[in-house]
Amino acid sequence: MISREQNELMTRVGPGTPAGTLLRNYWQPVALVEELQGDRAVKAVRLFGEEFVLFRAGASYRLMQRHCPHRGADLATDL
Repeated sequence: MISREQNELMTRVGPGTPAGTLLRNYWQPVALVEELQGDRAVKAVRLFGEEFVLFRAGASYRLMQRHCPHRGADLATDL
């Protein structure tokens, strides 16, 4: 059985944590291609304790912070 401290070390994946730092070095599946179809191909994604927006840009897909750094607007909402 592992200790409480070992469990915390292995399961916390937020920014700046050892497990979070490790997992951010690898590709992570976050959505299916079918989820990004239509005119406005945008999806809100929560990954490793952070909020992102996934969107289609031409033939590729991009992931960025969910909120605009200038005004804090939610980039995943429909206008």
